[in-house]
Amino acid sequence: MSAPDYLALVAAVALCGCSPQQADPVVFDGLTMGTTYTVKITPPLPVDRAELAAGIAAALDGVDGRMSTYKPDSELSRLNSNPSLDWLPVSPVLADILGVATEISRLTDGAFDITVGPLVNLWGFGPGDRPRQVPDDAILAATRLHVGHGLIELDARIPAIRKLAADLYLDLSGIAQGFGADAVGKYLSARGVKNFMVDVSGEILARGVNPAGQPWRIGIERPVMAEGSIERIVSLHDVAMATSGDYRNYFEQGGIRYSHLIDPVTGRPITHRLASVSVLANTTTQADGLATGLMILGPERGYEMAMREKLPALFIMRTGSGFEERWTPFLEPYLEK
Repeated sequence: MSAPDYLALVAAVALCGCSPQQADPVVFDGLTMGTTYTVKITPPLPVDRAELAAGIAAALDGVDGRMSTYKPDSELSRLNSNPSLDWLPVSPVLADILGVATEISRLTDGAFDITVGPLVNLWGFGPGDRPRQVPDDAILAATRLHVGHGLIELDARIPAIRKLAADLYLDLSGIAQGFGADAVGKYLSARGVKNFMVDVSGEILARGVNPAGQPWRIGIERPVMAEGSIERIVSLHDVAMATSGDYRNYFEQGGIRYSHLIDPVTGRPITHRLASVSVLANTTTQADGLATGLMILGPERGYEMAMREKLPALFIMRTGSGFEERWTPFLEPYLEK
């Protein structure tokens, strides 16, 4: 979904926790959406390994082929290039992710907004060769006029979408990797796989148990670019988790760091002290979009929303001397002490 340099904001590392007497998980990995994926399955495999490997890759390729803004022939790119204000038919798959995105926009009061693409592109974080630099104020103000989650209407029954502005540009990069993890999960479940962990660039779907018969142990990275250490470990069983952060994809100009996370209201990168958010949800699609929305909202408004919606969430904030954590009580059952 994204260019090679547009990697996941936070890596989540699966920690099997298997003893020497226990079987290792069967591992599948590769490249997708400009990033990497890893799938771990508790043996035995119900079908041939090569068949599963091909099916996993096909599931991810299918999502990328529909939702990439980097591929001009993707369904999303064709929708973006269509200036019609009439109802336009979309595939059930695209309608599904658009429906989830619309609901998350509502929950986050527009902080998560799939129409933010023009602003992302303006700051140089989207497809194309636009330089990463602070844009002119007048151009920024003009671009903001073409952004707003209220500028799309979705009819899930047909399914179809209607743009209320001819030049509306949709960008699903804040949610599509999670959708990809869910697509792999659906494929594996259909093939009879019950115990697995899917990691698409740090967006995690955990089903069943690991080879030790325990929940999947997942590490949440400390939000330091070069460090790669684990901040917290959570135990996941039949739940999804996604993490969003501001410390991997940014540029610096005039001594100021500008994150790729753009606030749709201001049109500018976020400036608060929240470094990363990890969120648990029923699906990785939901978790992915919610994590992005909470990052945009920031440490106070984001935490208030997480409490209101009873979300298991971990917030890691910068301080003058390092980091501090804050989590909702709904995360307690998943935290390893």
